[in-house]
Amino acid sequence: MHTTSTYESTKTVGPYRNILTEKIAIDCEMMRSNIGQVLGRISVVNYESETIFDSFVYYPEPINITNTDEEFSGIGWNDIDPQNGAQPFSEVQTQLIELLRDRIVIGHDIQKDLKVISMDLPAHILRLQSAFWLATPLKFDMTVRDTQKYSGYRQYANHGAHQGPSLKNLALKVLGRPIKQGRTSSVEDAVATMEVYRNAEVDIDREQGQWGLTY
Repeated sequence: MHTTSTYESTKTVGPYRNILTEKIAIDCEMMRSNIGQVLGRISVVNYESETIFDSFVYYPEPINITNTDEEFSGIGWNDIDPQNGAQPFSEVQTQLIELLRDRIVIGHDIQKDLKVISMDLPAHILRLQSAFWLATPLKFDMTVRDTQKYSGYRQYANHGAHQGPSLKNLALKVLGRPIKQGRTSSVEDAVATMEVYRNAEVDIDREQGQWGLTY
């Protein structure tokens, strides 16, 4: 069994393909850059909430990170230093393509995660170098489930919220435990997402399976 003893690890974990399950959960933490919002950390856990993959991300020049948004992302500048174990975005993306292929991938507001992990990095680099190039996001061959979109959890959304309930609210109301009490961790969030999904698995699959969401 491959698990992390703490959510504060800054070293890359995995990928452990030997513990892949049909259903996996992901969570991403974002940073700001001169090309917009980009992936700063990605975590993948299996159906039993074991960590399959966890990595901080760095980017080549001319892409520059302008703010790690540590208050919200939990990502410090040292975390995205390759000398401390951060991996280049292109390598992380390649590993994700293999891990997510033919899986049912569970996320919370998963569209945001899919947007950053499918980014066409070479196109953005060319654009910064003043060369015209139309960005084409990578396609991931997978099916998705979104715990934020499940109708049975709408009751836990804050009054006036248009995006559905936060993962923090679901962890407290559905799982009976708080998350995000210390440093934000995509591992902790991925685990909570999987547990929230398992709590209503049959109903979520019944409701969202008909969407035919594949990426």
